[in-house]
Amino acid sequence: MSHATLTQVVPLNANAAQRGLGYLAAAGTVLIWSVYFLSLRLGALSSLGPLDITLFRYAVPGLVLLPLLLARRARIRAVNPLWLLGMVLGAGLPFFLLSVLGMGLAPVVQGSTLIPGTAPLFVSLLAAWVFGQRVPAWRRLGLATVLAGVLCLLWQGMNESGELGLGQLLFLLCSLLWALFTICVRQSGLRPLEVAAVVTVPNGALVVAWLLFGQTPLTLGQVPMQEWLAQLLVQGLVVGLGAGFLFGYAIGRLGAEISAAIGSLTPVCATLLAWCWLGEQITPLTGLGLGLVTLGVIGASGLVSREGRARQENG
Repeated sequence: MSHATLTQVVPLNANAAQRGLGYLAAAGTVLIWSVYFLSLRLGALSSLGPLDITLFRYAVPGLVLLPLLLARRARIRAVNPLWLLGMVLGAGLPFFLLSVLGMGLAPVVQGSTLIPGTAPLFVSLLAAWVFGQRVPAWRRLGLATVLAGVLCLLWQGMNESGELGLGQLLFLLCSLLWALFTICVRQSGLRPLEVAAVVTVPNGALVVAWLLFGQTPLTLGQVPMQEWLAQLLVQGLVVGLGAGFLFGYAIGRLGAEISAAIGSLTPVCATLLAWCWLGEQITPLTGLGLGLVTLGVIGASGLVSREGRARQENG
């Protein structure tokens, strides 16, 4: 594939009904991501090891999707290897392990805001750099508002423990990886379950290989069954299969930038869940940051902009 093809944006072909389904898929992804961040925090606070959670996240859905990967291998091989590599890395082990480590250092509100909250910024920057896409004024305003909300959280982290600051740095690296994944999915043209298979099968194989030949044992025997079964359900099935399908569908119908922008609503949902289930406190500065992120998402998604809606209608 030529360099010109690599830097050419794949056009969207979605009618109004399909875009509506895309918004529903993005909303479903937000809900699943919120539960995902909560489960990561619960896992980080329990005796369940990172290898166990990683096994659930990739090996379980990878095993389920292996037949699909084999059946669609000709279609997947037709995709440029750079897009495939970006998907495997962007949503694979580097992303997941960094997020697990970050959740051990910072509360849910930080991870759920910094990862999906800054992803639209990275997506727009990568799109402008790689494809030369112009960022319209309404999206720049929305992204600037998101950035202001993120800075509120970062400022709080600077005034607290060093562990929180390190956790925030890990979350920002995760966000960059997720932006890479989002763009690669958009350019690959693969169907949602094909994307999930591309991500989970090779990463799951690496986890199993490490388990077989490495020196790190599983800790399932030291954790109550109901605890690791809950992680298996959330990480393996809900996130590994459900979120992978829904987010891939949203990207195919709405595009990478709008899908990433809607994903920034995750912190609002995740923070409320963490407040209800984990008793995590919401400080005034955190509340301000969440509010700014929410307003920024509305602006960056183009829902309140005439130009933004027109661009969506024209694909």
